[in-house]
Amino acid sequence: MLVTIRRFIACFIFLLFSSLYINLLKAEAAEAVVQIEVLKANIRSEPANTADIIAKAERNDRFKVLQEKFGWYEIQLPNGGSGWIAGYIVGVESHHSENGKQATITSDHVHVRSHPSISANIIGKLHKGDQVTYTKEQNGWMNITYNNQSAWISKQFLRFPETSKQDTQSGGFAYISTDKTNLRSGADTSAPIITKGSTGERYPIIGQEGDWYKITLASGRDAYVAGWVVSLDGNSQSQAAPTMNETNRTSGLSGKTIVLDAGHGGHDPGTANHTGVSEKQLTMQTAQRLQQKLSDAGAKVILTRSDDRYVTLDARVSSANRHNADAFISLHYDSSVNPEANGVTAYYYHGYQYDLASNVNQVLESALSLNNRGIRSGNYHVIRENTRPATLLELGYLSHPDEGQYVTSDSYQELVTNSIYNGLQSYFK
Repeated sequence: MLVTIRRFIACFIFLLFSSLYINLLKAEAAEAVVQIEVLKANIRSEPANTADIIAKAERNDRFKVLQEKFGWYEIQLPNGGSGWIAGYIVGVESHHSENGKQATITSDHVHVRSHPSISANIIGKLHKGDQVTYTKEQNGWMNITYNNQSAWISKQFLRFPETSKQDTQSGGFAYISTDKTNLRSGADTSAPIITKGSTGERYPIIGQEGDWYKITLASGRDAYVAGWVVSLDGNSQSQAAPTMNETNRTSGLSGKTIVLDAGHGGHDPGTANHTGVSEKQLTMQTAQRLQQKLSDAGAKVILTRSDDRYVTLDARVSSANRHNADAFISLHYDSSVNPEANGVTAYYYHGYQYDLASNVNQVLESALSLNNRGIRSGNYHVIRENTRPATLLELGYLSHPDEGQYVTSDSYQELVTNSIYNGLQSYFK
């Protein structure tokens, strides 16, 4: 009898402490807050990617956590209801504070700003090799401590410790760049579709087969996604143009004649940034990189100039008209007497050119962190005198102290040429 009582007491104490522990975990979860870390996020009715979408959230939106389950968080919605969001697209803030992490400045004269925007006040400068402590990211900007105060710096000027980098072959995440992206059972466009991904969702990468990433769905099932419809850094842009596969067969890029016009050249250098990189150099670099992507997709690509030579405006237009081009893209970089002027602009002149400018600009807006100045009517010779679908793109301000440095980087050149590629792909669908 005594043994039975002791066992009963032991069981009671175990259940009591278990209950207290569970309640403690719930209390901690209730105090936690998640912040959306992707451009757009789906909030679902259940903790699974196949569940119904009941709401949408934007980058940096914050929600109170109700509970965690299967790597998903149940969150409190503004209307009083609740929904589920995947844990891999949010950052979690709890009542436990986190120490900042270290990063290294990669360039000289990098502006430190009061807010995460290139129009914010400049409160100081940092130089190559300087160490900073960062705590969070917002729209491509990192929150750092500068002179004992909170400040912001563009993420592009930071190098993070090697331990924070992830191997894209196995490890890291694949971020979905467009809605209704096919997630398949195999690394082939003929493989059955398991489900569809939405813009902003990310999936752990567990391997790679050719141009395809093998990923893990929230349900635990493996799937494959084409490498050209995802990004690896969360900025919603593809990593590389595909080579004669699903996108090429469905987009109609194959066989299209596309004229790429690298602005300026020869005795006409165009504008330049503060380090002396000229517009004519940069447009040539952009054109050649884009030419490679389009040629790999089966397009016939014609350059109005292939080296540093002067080409008249009439000759540039003649190239498009003579070859009966399906698209004419004139590449430029902007400048202004106002050093704070910034952003990307797509121009058209004739009504039949609007769709091309619109399709390209739409991708530029979603993929780039730069300010998008929209689609505008421009009285430029190369589009005004052009009888073909044509657009003139201003791909950033070389006169801006930060933007003028960023647009010359390999990372930006890769992003912007991928964006134009995808804009053409969308136009020809």
